[in-house]
Amino acid sequence: LNFESRITIGGFQLRYNFLQLLNQDRVVEPFVTVGFESVEFLTKTDLRDAQGRFYNYWSDGSIRDLPEDALNAADAVIIERDYSYESDVRELNADGFGKYLERTWAVPVGVGARLDMGHGFDFRMGTTMHFTLDDRIDGITDASLGDRQGDGRNDRFLFTSFSIGFAIPSERKARKQKLTPLSTEELDLIVLNDDEDGDGVKDPLDRCPHTPAGSPVDAFGCPLDGDGDGVPDPFDDELTSAPGAIVDRHGVTMDDATFLKDYLNYKDSGNVNTVLSRVESFGPMKPKPVTKRVYVVKVGTQVEGISEDLIQKILSIPDVRTIDRGDTTFYVVGNYEAIPEALRRELELKGLGVESIVMAEENGRLIDVSDEVAVERAKMQGMGAGDENRNVTVRVQLGAFRYKLSENIFRDVPDLVVIKGEDGLTRYYTGSYTDVNLAAAHKVQMLLKGFEGAFLVAFREGKRVSIKEAGAQLTGPEDLRTLPSGSINKEVLRYRIQVGHFTGAVPMETMDKLIDMGDVTPISGPDGVRYLYGAFKDRTSADDARKAIQAKGFADAFVVGEMNGHIIPADDADQLMAR
Repeated sequence: LNFESRITIGGFQLRYNFLQLLNQDRVVEPFVTVGFESVEFLTKTDLRDAQGRFYNYWSDGSIRDLPEDALNAADAVIIERDYSYESDVRELNADGFGKYLERTWAVPVGVGARLDMGHGFDFRMGTTMHFTLDDRIDGITDASLGDRQGDGRNDRFLFTSFSIGFAIPSERKARKQKLTPLSTEELDLIVLNDDEDGDGVKDPLDRCPHTPAGSPVDAFGCPLDGDGDGVPDPFDDELTSAPGAIVDRHGVTMDDATFLKDYLNYKDSGNVNTVLSRVESFGPMKPKPVTKRVYVVKVGTQVEGISEDLIQKILSIPDVRTIDRGDTTFYVVGNYEAIPEALRRELELKGLGVESIVMAEENGRLIDVSDEVAVERAKMQGMGAGDENRNVTVRVQLGAFRYKLSENIFRDVPDLVVIKGEDGLTRYYTGSYTDVNLAAAHKVQMLLKGFEGAFLVAFREGKRVSIKEAGAQLTGPEDLRTLPSGSINKEVLRYRIQVGHFTGAVPMETMDKLIDMGDVTPISGPDGVRYLYGAFKDRTSADDARKAIQAKGFADAFVVGEMNGHIIPADDADQLMAR
């Protein structure tokens, strides 16, 4: 028995490629297929040779022109097949099937793989078994006669294919421009000529940064004080105070009644009572302000110290920030309105090897929402993560210190990230950039603020990498195994004596003593006014001055530190001076 069938197929197939289960950097992508199709077949068989002689298959394996049981079988001649399928199986009707339809349905099931060859090319190979719903494609069924009788199963056939494909890009790529990184000298020149507040005084010479727009300033960049009352005009509610008039912190002249009231409140005299009035309302209570809940991804928790490996993973995340609750520091990423967005970021971070969990944040407090997350995670089952961030993240390390420093030291530092390592050092980082030029400009700003040990560090995919990978030009080899500890420019550090702290007007007797003392500076704050004396470069001189001030009647005077106009504990100043 022999046959040849020309098969024409039309239908559809579904392909599943295991996308969410495979690595994003995969080269080989397996797939499985299943479908439904229409199959049309035209089956023929080879019964005669080119001379029209029928094939007779003998028991010795030969093919002859006469049957083996013919009377003249001795005259049989051996012939060979010409493999020309000239006889239509349906037209022969050897088994009495009649004019059956040469058409049926089939279910194709296949497996294969796609190999990414790069540059838009891919190589595909696969094999598909077509399970038909008919048993007459080869003309043989269980109803066939004689040696043509087959089994009762429907026919099936296997198709194997190989192909090479090319993906034609749908959009023209933007022409890449080669950018030359700025040198250190060029960056310094840019920063030295910068004027952040636009007051006409360059930042290195500006003693009053962030001056309100349009405010007239002096040669040092400080707002003018037209009436000489000590309050700059942009903050002065009374621009024409009389010469020598005593004014409050808003520059408004204080009358005798106000002066007396403040003095009596300070003295708390037993001969004077302050009468207070109280008004009660029985109307409806004001509703409490609505607390907005957002969702974040927690990537780490610090109680003691954390490993260098975890430090590098945390710092490689561009938008990481810290939340302090008591002695514990939480490192969180993102700020999402809904859980699914946070879950996609969690999957992305886990793909980078960062252990993470979705939590809710309300007023700086983290809340466990594992039950809500589990429900949303079930809905998202089978969905892939978002694009992983593989850019280089450049930060500025301000320093590494044995003890945690006062927050006032870093009050003017944006995007501050504080991490304590297993080595006991507390590291301070600022900024998060993908452009090394912007990071270098930020470093110069930190140097001008007194962090003379500031330097650039780069991270990618949870590891510290060379600054060269971020586009910087190096003048020498970079050692990635160590991190310099950094230091503070001692010229911006001073010791001062806090003489007093007042929430109202200062009594005249006390004010006279402060005026006689000289070199006393008032510093306003949300909780009152501090009066500070002097500016000393060493602790010994400050302690001597404190003792002298205490001897003048200010028994509560004590030493504080000052850095960039911010008051810090004297102990912190001691640590910085000792470095």
